[in-house]
Amino acid sequence: MTDQSVGLARGILRNAAALLLVGVFAKGMGLIIAILIARFLGASAMGLFAMLFAVAVLVEMFISIGMSDSLVRDVAAQPAQAASLFQRALALVLLISVAPTLGLMLAAIAAGDEAMRASLVVVAIGVPVSGAFVVSQAVLQGTERVLLLTWVTFLTRTASLLWLLFALYRGAGVEAAFVSRLLFQAVSVAVFCGYLWRRKSGEAVAYSMRDLVARSVPFALNRAAVEVSFRLPSLVLPATLGLVASGVFDVANRIRSTLGMTVSAAVVGLMPSFARHFASFSNSPGHLVGFSAKYMCLVMSGAATVIVLGSNAIIGLLFGPDFTEAATSLRVLAWVQVLAAVDAILQQALLASGREYVAVRHSAIGLVVQLALIVPLALAHGLTGVTAAVLLSVGLMLALDLRAIAGDISTASIGRFVSGPLAATGLVSLALFAVSCWPLWSKLLVAGASWAAATILFRLLPPEELRFMRRMIVAPYRGP
Repeated sequence: MTDQSVGLARGILRNAAALLLVGVFAKGMGLIIAILIARFLGASAMGLFAMLFAVAVLVEMFISIGMSDSLVRDVAAQPAQAASLFQRALALVLLISVAPTLGLMLAAIAAGDEAMRASLVVVAIGVPVSGAFVVSQAVLQGTERVLLLTWVTFLTRTASLLWLLFALYRGAGVEAAFVSRLLFQAVSVAVFCGYLWRRKSGEAVAYSMRDLVARSVPFALNRAAVEVSFRLPSLVLPATLGLVASGVFDVANRIRSTLGMTVSAAVVGLMPSFARHFASFSNSPGHLVGFSAKYMCLVMSGAATVIVLGSNAIIGLLFGPDFTEAATSLRVLAWVQVLAAVDAILQQALLASGREYVAVRHSAIGLVVQLALIVPLALAHGLTGVTAAVLLSVGLMLALDLRAIAGDISTASIGRFVSGPLAATGLVSLALFAVSCWPLWSKLLVAGASWAAATILFRLLPPEELRFMRRMIVAPYRGP
């Protein structure tokens, strides 16, 4: 392993760790919001919140038209054009936000439920703010200004959460959660835009607003398929199993999403390095992607093991006895998130290498499969069927992306890096499933023994990789 490889790994880990903190602040506090809604307002309100939050996220995704990903890649490749790209993207997203803002306002007028009406009004007001938040955050990620992102996210999230707690104590309804989200994004946008606006000097962007849309479309399509797939249970369950069942499942899915979206924030930190390495046509991207996927799988598998072992305690402690049924779904969804996290690495590689439409096709296939399975399985098997539909769709997407990466980008290495960790994950998950009714101390022993056996059997930590990690942590980087 060369000094250059060590320095590259350090840079990736530094950016990913900072963005991981951003995800912890944003998504971890999002979980706290869900806990407060469940504790103060109950399962039915939780179902309503899950449905309207899914609408808010999908609208945000629509107006940003994939620029949350494309801007990171473009700014990383052309940092001198960052300020010009930001101004062009900001104008575009504000223009696009007009239509959904008016649509949500009309929906609020037509809504019969007071809580839904008030929430839709707040979501409508926040649409342009959400768009500005997405593009400003993407530009800062592309320029790797991660320290600014970390501190601003922490402070604004904390302030908005304190406001929400106060509002709920005063008797506010579900709409308070959306006001809290609006406050967080509005203050963050003010800071981000102020920072970027002061740095207007630099190269002018070489393409028009129409070109910006064209470059973002494949990212938008891929993000749409991924987001709709993730939010599908919240949109489908109220009509099939009711708001209470939807709220129970959302509790488990929200813990999974907190883990997954926290990590996805760190995964975005890989995009600049992926983009630069694919653009240089070097031989290293395959190994870079492979190592990233491998250690993402191992880290997420460790987190999933902890969640599975403590699922009953986690649900009871956070949400109370009304949501105990969510523990069963959580034990499966924790392993689903391992697959989703590995797939997120592979998708970043496809996007960075210019193969956006391959990623779009695979995400669309996963969405169609989940859509075809979720309703009949929900009606036949309840929440167990919903969980199975999610597992099958995520597993299919991973298989498709892995085949594309292994065959076209890394030439042979990705399969070797991913197959062993995934097989180890499968071994541990099956062992814990087999002893799910045993006492906790017995499950802890089984988990430790199965991980030890998997590490040896699949050679998860070979000596050369341990030496590389030791150099990365201890040895000084001397440059290429």
